[in-house]
Amino acid sequence: MTAIDLLKLDAEYGFKQLMEALEGITQPQAWAKLTPQGKEYLHTDGSVQGIALHIASVKWAYASITFRNTELRWHQIADQMEAFEPSWDGALDYLKRGHDYWMASWADLKEEELEEMRPTNYKKELPAWRMIQIMNQHDAYHAGQIATIRYAAGESDTPPMSYAEDIRGSCQDSAAW
Repeated sequence: MTAIDLLKLDAEYGFKQLMEALEGITQPQAWAKLTPQGKEYLHTDGSVQGIALHIASVKWAYASITFRNTELRWHQIADQMEAFEPSWDGALDYLKRGHDYWMASWADLKEEELEEMRPTNYKKELPAWRMIQIMNQHDAYHAGQIATIRYAAGESDTPPMSYAEDIRGSCQDSAAW
């Protein structure tokens, strides 16, 4: 088995864990949130939907920036989200399509290309393998948050903040805007 095969298996496993954490969540559950109490690494308002959209946006952005010559920019990602927000079904669909886009973005990567330096949104380059590893861990990390929030936060009939607006406010300084 090659390193690329292992990275692909890891990516699919991490996404499977994420989707298991999201399984059966209703829109009122997805909209409920825990109020952050400090500098937690949520990148959202603390709702399951916010975290799912954060994960989706990163998949779309890093696939584009790292492996597709920035064919998709942050403002386009915000526009795509705005078209379906606050729909939970829309968020899940966007997440699944984002994962497919992410996997396709490096599907043809060759073993010898794993060490090649690639652009990131961090204003520095990383080896291709490292960016893939970061994304694999990202799914699993947020799956744990979602599992906690879904059982601790209950339900809400108030839509979460617009993640599209959050992207517009926090990503405008990115070279990939």
